[in-house]
Formats: sequence, structure tokens, C-alpha cells
Amino acid sequence: MASDATGPGDGAAEPALAMAPVVVLLHGLARTERSMAGLARFLEGHGMQTWRCTWPSRTHSIADAAAMVQQRLQAEFPGRPLQVVTHSLGAAVALHLAQLRPLQRAVLLAPPLRGSRVARTFANWKLFRWFYGPAGGEVAVAGPDWPGLDQLGEVAIIAGNHALALTNPISWATRSLGVLPASMRSDGTVALDETRPEGPHHFAEVGATHTWIMNDAQVQQMVLQFLQRGRLAS
Repeated sequence: MASDATGPGDGAAEPALAMAPVVVLLHGLARTERSMAGLARFLEGHGMQTWRCTWPSRTHSIADAAAMVQQRLQAEFPGRPLQVVTHSLGAAVALHLAQLRPLQRAVLLAPPLRGSRVARTFANWKLFRWFYGPAGGEVAVAGPDWPGLDQLGEVAIIAGNHALALTNPISWATRSLGVLPASMRSDGTVALDETRPEGPHHFAEVGATHTWIMNDAQVQQMVLQFLQRGRLAS
């Protein structure tokens, strides 16, 4: 796993910074920490310290991946409060991480917390199983052992509704195969109704596609405001 612990004031931390929460950025399935780099820079530019790593999304179960993330966090930030921002299946990692360590606030971008129609459609394909590994199978039905939102403290969910986009090749396949038809609101990969589980949470719908929702300017402003104030920007 590669990691990148960054933020203002690198070096000897001032007391106020030492007690400020670290924002943990968790990427989605078959991605790396580099996909969260733009959001990290944005948050750091507003005075936040961020941390990201590449969790083993293609080779480990979600629970095992969360345990590995916690080991890294414990080594680097044993006493610091944490907030978390996730993309896609990174939300499930955050749910498991929260059982190992308290999280103050969480912003979940396009999270398939009710399972994934796309994953269920292709779950029996050998190529799908080879490429996406155990986590790809888990998200097909949203594992019954996944913890609930109550593990995460204050929660915001931001879902996209841009169903077809050149930057999201999967969106064209899901539309042409009828997995996510035009009548179903989605971001091209995850349906909107798959992002909203039981439990209290803030919610916003934006005109973004799944693949790069974390780089959308409106989304980044919403993430910042929720982490700072516990509410989403209107």
C-alpha cells in the first residue's frame, strides 16, 4: 500500500493542529489513492490535514482492507481524531474502520450501500471475479455483516445523477445492457436508490458522474462545509 500523509504545517505540528482531525480519504474499487489527490489538495488548501492510502481493493475482503487501513492510521496518528471522505466502495471500508476506531464525521460519495445492480449482473462472470476480487462479490448484495451508519457519527451522502459520460465508460455499458436504464436515476455505475441506506444522514444529489465525482467543484465545496460545520452547502 502506498500512502500520502500531507497537509499544512508539515514538520513539528503546533498543538492546535495536533488535536485537529485528520481527514482520511478512501478510494473506490479497483482505484488507488491517486484518484483522491485532487480532493486532498482542495481540502489542504483550506487548512485541513489529509491522509490517503491505496487499500487492497482487488485482493482483500472489505473487512480485511479496513483492518490494514487502521494499522496504518494507528502507526501514524495514534491519538488524533479522524474524519473520513470516501468514494464508492470506500464507504464500506469506512463502515468497518469505524468499528475499530471512532470517526467524527463521514462524507460518502456515490456509496453502493444497498448493494450494486451492476455487480450482481456480472458477479458470475469469470473476468469480473478475477478483476474485482472478493470485494466485488461483496458489494453485489451489500454484505449482511456490514455495519450500519450509526458507526460513523455524523454522515453526509452525495450522489451523482449524470448517467452517461465519456469519462465513465461503464455508464455506456450499463445503459446499453439495460442494467441501469434511462428510467432509473443513477451516476452511470450506482443507482441513486443504492446510495441511501437506513439510518440518519444528510443527502445531496449533484450533476456528476460516478468515476470523478470527487473532483466536481460543487462536491468539493459540500465536502468541505460538512467536515467543518456538519451541514451540506446548498
